Amino acid sequence: MLIMVSRRRIRHLGVGALAVGAGCIGSTDDSLDADEPAGQSSPTDAGDGPTTTPDESLPTLEPAWRLSFDDAGVLGLDARDEMLYLTLSAEDGPSSVAAVDPAERAVVWRTQSEGEAVSGSHASSQGSARSRWGATVTDGTVYSVAGPAEEREWSALHALDRETGDPRWSLQRDRELGVAGVHEYLVVATGLAFFPGPEQTPVSHQTPDEPLVTVVYGLDPQNGDVRWERAFKDVAEVAVSPDGIFVGTSDRLVGLDEAGGETFTLDRGPATRVEATSGRVYYLTGDPYGDDGPQTLHGVAPSGGREWHHDLPVREVLLDSDRLFAGGGVVVAVDPDGTVVWRDRDHGQWLLLDPDGDRLYTRSGVQADAATAYDTTGDACWTFDPPVNNAWREAATADRLLVGTVSGPSYAVNAEGEATATLERETVFDALGLDGAVFVGDGREQLLALDF
Repeated sequence: MLIMVSRRRIRHLGVGALAVGAGCIGSTDDSLDADEPAGQSSPTDAGDGPTTTPDESLPTLEPAWRLSFDDAGVLGLDARDEMLYLTLSAEDGPSSVAAVDPAERAVVWRTQSEGEAVSGSHASSQGSARSRWGATVTDGTVYSVAGPAEEREWSALHALDRETGDPRWSLQRDRELGVAGVHEYLVVATGLAFFPGPEQTPVSHQTPDEPLVTVVYGLDPQNGDVRWERAFKDVAEVAVSPDGIFVGTSDRLVGLDEAGGETFTLDRGPATRVEATSGRVYYLTGDPYGDDGPQTLHGVAPSGGREWHHDLPVREVLLDSDRLFAGGGVVVAVDPDGTVVWRDRDHGQWLLLDPDGDRLYTRSGVQADAATAYDTTGDACWTFDPPVNNAWREAATADRLLVGTVSGPSYAVNAEGEATATLERETVFDALGLDGAVFVGDGREQLLALDF
């Protein structure tokens, strides 16, 4: 059972330790094996794009503007309809969500909640070391989770009016809550049991004697009433699509309908990642910590029919519409019918799409010390390799990329993979590309707007 590293723990370790801990991927076995025909059996090779390195002397990138939040660190950034939604938190609380209009460079509204913001509690969380904090933003509502969860007391899911920030309802439980997904008529939330024992007991590197129980809640989006709840042991991830709710555990994948009824069970695990779109459920099985061999990527019908699988050395997935990108010892793009459209045999993790969905960026190289850009149709565009031990893609606009590092500056990189400027600022917590600019939440008390 993976116990997520807390914000307090990240600050204690420092960015260097965090990045090194997420370093080499391990196995480079890239076998493909399907138990039923799955389209193309020989995927297009992404090839090798040029490798670029930065010049020794580059101009310093200064923020075009900034907003200060004197009492809270900027931990998470989300966007919708050209508005930014910031997740803010002080060390022991309170936490808040702030809506920011970039055009006006102003805070439109800001809420306040008891306790710290809870990491990994938003629906778009990818379960990687980046973008651990955030809110779930829909057409009319912002969902945010906060509380003294690190003290293993309780957490609360807050539903806020997206235009005004006014509270609509809250759900509090003696669990670590999160949002798995939102339908028009249903909010699917999760509640992980706290690690047993006193708050002083460290849990970052411990496994409980018994698997922890996660409750899956079906909530009324209008008032937060609990329509139904189901409990599962040792849950890795819960995904939501128009076809239902899909729960991956240590030994199975379970499908639920919108009334919470079980639609199927596949006794194959442990599930490590689950993604779902209309007509297809994807999930990974295998050892979530091992690097001795590949995991298995499964394509499943919403009714539970197991249609194809591929053995691949991948550890993470990113769903874009219905195409799935997976990264680890290789980088692959997979269509719903199981066709592996293209593949790069090089390592790649921390997958990121640009706002237009035209380019895929990865933290690349066996030492995780570079950033690689791919055209999403399958061509490797370039690899940017700064002279540091750790580097990663940070945030992208339509034609620019911010690359973060541990022991050096961050780099502004253009569409050709060439560094144009440096940013002398750690971007430990979150960064986001929006409307041609990159916004940085540095974990301190400022939102930085970068034009490059």
